Amino acid sequence: MIGQLEDAIVSRIKAAQAANLWQYRLRTVDTYGGQIDESVQSTFQFPAVFVSFVGSKIRKRTGERGRIMEVKLALYIAARNPRNERATRHGDMHEPGSYQIAEDMVALLENQRLGMPMHLPLMCTDIKTLFVARKSDGHNAESILVVEFECEFGWEAALPECANVTEDDWLKTGQEFYVKPGDDNPDLTAETVHAQP
Repeated sequence: MIGQLEDAIVSRIKAAQAANLWQYRLRTVDTYGGQIDESVQSTFQFPAVFVSFVGSKIRKRTGERGRIMEVKLALYIAARNPRNERATRHGDMHEPGSYQIAEDMVALLENQRLGMPMHLPLMCTDIKTLFVARKSDGHNAESILVVEFECEFGWEAALPECANVTEDDWLKTGQEFYVKPGDDNPDLTAETVHAQP
C-alpha cells in the first residue's frame, strides 16, 4: 500500500505536467531516497518534487480485525535560482519559486483518492521550510519546502493464531469434568473421535 501510494502521487504529478497544467516544467519528479542534503551541492535537476512516506498509525479499531490507518506523506519541493535567495522562494519570469510549486501540489492532490481504497482522501496538513541556502558553488541558492499530507485507509488485520484452524483440527474433541468442589484435578475425562469428513 505504501509504495503504491507514493507511486500514485508521482504518476499524478507527471500526468499533470504532461497535460501542461502549469507554465513551468518540473525537471525531477520521483520518490524520496535521501537526495536532499543541506551540507552538499544537490545533483538532481531543479525544480524538483520528491514524494516520501513519513509514517502510519492505527486511528481507530472497527471490530476484532478492522482498522482505520492514518498515513502521513511528505512532498519535498526543491527550487533553485541563480538570481538570489528570494527568487528561489518567489520565483521570477524564468523559474518557478518553491511557494508556487507547493501551492500547485496542494491544488493537484487535495481531496484525491488516486484510485486507491482510501477511507479519507489526501488532505494537506502543513507546509514548512526545510531550509533555504546558498550552496558551495557560491551562486545558486536553493529553497526546500516540505508539504505534508494525511489520508486514511481501511485495513484488516490477520486472524488471531487460534483462528487459523484446519478441518483436521476438529477430528478429536476432549472434555474434562470436575466433580469434587475445590479440586483443580479433573475427576473424569472423555475424548471423542469424529468421523473423517
